Amino acid sequence: MKIDLVVDNGPCNTELRSWCLGIAIYWLVTMTFGVLLAPNVINFIGFAIVVVANICLLIGTQREKHGLVFVWLIFAAIEAISFPFAVFGVIFHYGGYREAVGTSSLFGALLIYIITLLIVAFCARIVYSFYLQLKGRADSNPPRTTNVV
Repeated sequence: MKIDLVVDNGPCNTELRSWCLGIAIYWLVTMTFGVLLAPNVINFIGFAIVVVANICLLIGTQREKHGLVFVWLIFAAIEAISFPFAVFGVIFHYGGYREAVGTSSLFGALLIYIITLLIVAFCARIVYSFYLQLKGRADSNPPRTTNVV
C-alpha cells in the first residue's frame, strides 16, 4: 500500500482550501476546550503555539499566501517531534503529560497522544498539498511590472 504525500483534492474530492480552513478552526476549538477543561502549563504553551499557527493558516488560506501556510507546517513538525517526549512522559510519569490530556490513566493518555499524532499527520498531508498548490501558483504568476513613462 502506497500513500502519497501530496494530494490534488481533499477527501470526497473537495478543494484543499476548505479543508485548510476547517483544520484551522478544528485545532483552535480543540485546544481552547483542552485548556479550559484541563489547565496545565503544557496546555498553555501549546495553546500559544496553536493559536499563532492556526491564525497564520486562516490568514494564509484566505489571502492565498504560501508563507503563512508554511507556519502551520512548522506547528505539525513540532507536534511530530514532541510525540516521543510525550510518550516517554506518559510512561514514566514526568512532565505532567498525563495530566495535560485530562487523565491520569497510562493507556488513556497514550491513546489520546496516538490519536492526536494521527490527526496531525492527516492534517499535515492536506496542508502540505495546499502549500504546494499555492507555491506553484505564486511561481507560475510572477508579479506584473508596468513601465513608468
